[in-house]
Amino acid sequence: MGLIEIVSFTLLYIFGISYMGKLIILSKKNNIKANVFGKGTKSKESLIIERFLKAMTFAGIGIWTISALFPSFTEKWFVGLGKGFTVSIIGVVITLIGVSLFILAMVFMKTSWRAGIDKSTKTSLITSGLYRFSRNPAFVGMDLMFIGAAITYANLIIVIVGLLVVVGIHLQILQEENHMEEVFKKEYNEYVNKTPRYLLF
Repeated sequence: MGLIEIVSFTLLYIFGISYMGKLIILSKKNNIKANVFGKGTKSKESLIIERFLKAMTFAGIGIWTISALFPSFTEKWFVGLGKGFTVSIIGVVITLIGVSLFILAMVFMKTSWRAGIDKSTKTSLITSGLYRFSRNPAFVGMDLMFIGAAITYANLIIVIVGLLVVVGIHLQILQEENHMEEVFKKEYNEYVNKTPRYLLF
């Protein structure tokens, strides 16, 4: 493992710890079961999309881990797309921005944060902090994380899985928007009109 791999894997580890930590805090401190990804009474379409995104995310994390911990293995068995030190640094910086956005988004969401669409409890509509600039900063962070990892390691499989994660995230966002419109109605529509889905669009 070189410096690039160490930093990249550390960022992945920080993401995992923060994600699990948020779930544990909400469960222990607030008695909230925040992990409803692919669970509960929701439409079949929502369940399929959530399970697809979950599978792709785990696959992406797995390939990311292998690429970081066993670079000689991935260079031998994965199709390389050509990379250099400068490009890998850019990938790590993008990953850092993504992880930071994801963690900050969870912080700003407070007890309203959920993994998946929660049909069983009523949450608050968060429009402050990062949510003034994006309706989905946590998902933007995840997009950047996997894009950054794809650039860092530049092998065909991590690029493909990374793209599938981005597609899954977009489909999940569309499902969550429908849910938010049902729950918050006019308040959410007003928020949509003044805040982009991602950052600039």
